[in-house]
Amino acid sequence: MNYRIFTLNNELCIIHYPYKPNGFGVLIIGGKEQYVEQNKSNWLDNYNRRNILEALMAEGYTVFYSNFGKEHMGNERSIEQVKDLYEYVKRTEILNEKIHIIAEGTGALIASNLLENKAGMIRSIVFINPIFSLNWLLDLLKNQPFMYKRALKVIADAYSIHEDQCEKLIKKKDGKVILHKLPYIIIHILEHGIQDNEWIQLYKRHFKNDIGNIQVLLPEKRSRILYYAKQLFKEAEIVL
Repeated sequence: MNYRIFTLNNELCIIHYPYKPNGFGVLIIGGKEQYVEQNKSNWLDNYNRRNILEALMAEGYTVFYSNFGKEHMGNERSIEQVKDLYEYVKRTEILNEKIHIIAEGTGALIASNLLENKAGMIRSIVFINPIFSLNWLLDLLKNQPFMYKRALKVIADAYSIHEDQCEKLIKKKDGKVILHKLPYIIIHILEHGIQDNEWIQLYKRHFKNDIGNIQVLLPEKRSRILYYAKQLFKEAEIVL
């Protein structure tokens, strides 16, 4: 597999190069599971992710993403890192300026900010088990005191604030998802037990007019992510 690892803003980033480029880029934005290290990343090391990565490259997509250093929770540093990575790739690679995005977990916090402030750079988005707001996260954890308290600590660390200030920060970030009529799909993998039902109810509440854009998969059907992603990408590429 042909790829290049480089440093941007003191964080490692990676670009995966397809054998026959189709001119389109895919930016991956993850949460705590995303890392890039010397000669490795979570998309290279994990069997399921690597299969998706290799299949996207076989279709000609140039795939790129960054290390974030810690659980970012959509903080300003992570948002700026993604914006800077996009600008860097736009300058150094021959790609269409409108990119596809795969946003997983709390990576959706960053993607939501891009939708609000940089929608012109986005062609389509695949959301995988997305956390669209800090309110959304705490809503999912409200019946799990230990996890709820841990989430507050992680948020406080990510934003360099005291835990007592988290509530004010969370209210400020109301979590409205503005999609600007961009092509998107939400893929939810049923791997969180009782929490999955609450998660799906949140989707239905926030996306009640677009239920058809939500796909729920059993863990053993994870490979269907690729099918839905490719379908969405191709439809979004009809108009350059």
